[in-house]
Amino acid sequence: MSAADDVKVHEARADLAFMRALVEPDDRWLKQFGETYSAAGLCYCTQMLLHAGQFFGWAPGGGIGGLAIGLGPTVVFLGLLIWIIRRNAPIRGNATARAIGSVFGAVGLTNFALVMIIGSIAWRMHNLTIWLIYPCSVMVLQGMAWLVAFMLRRRGWMAVVGLGWFITGLGMALFIDNMAGYVATAGAGMFLFMLLPGLWMLRRAQPGQRGVA
Repeated sequence: MSAADDVKVHEARADLAFMRALVEPDDRWLKQFGETYSAAGLCYCTQMLLHAGQFFGWAPGGGIGGLAIGLGPTVVFLGLLIWIIRRNAPIRGNATARAIGSVFGAVGLTNFALVMIIGSIAWRMHNLTIWLIYPCSVMVLQGMAWLVAFMLRRRGWMAVVGLGWFITGLGMALFIDNMAGYVATAGAGMFLFMLLPGLWMLRRAQPGQRGVA
């Protein structure tokens, strides 16, 4: 066999190994991702409840209290995220698990860019409506990440979660001039498509449960 044939055989084996890794079930990522997603869902569902309290006058709308409601859940979530990462061993899953993790990581970095872009425009124009576009965009990005996960895993529940995020973002856009409807839609989306999937993944990751991710 010539050197060229050896190279072709090696490339074919590498391609086969990659395709096998894409379809091979590997649910080790479920536990850590479920912990992270459920923690985020809990923090941001709490934030939506506090925003509802502001609407009804039960929570402070300005000053330090209002700032705490606006930034506090994110600060708490970042603390929980660091704790979750430190207490779990690094996950060396298959190609699909790494690809899914990379997509969600890229979405997180994109969110920071959107904060700078949309936030700076809203601040310069003193327009709250412009800023409210940012959370809608976050919902759509979450939906995109879940649809990528669905295309890699072919699990129906992932497609449902992805489409749910799209519907949430669209609903928030429709209520952008109605703060009560906007907050209610965002809260429902956080509960249905973040907190519940996170808890479900945690349950599937328990010993004795049959993984389906």
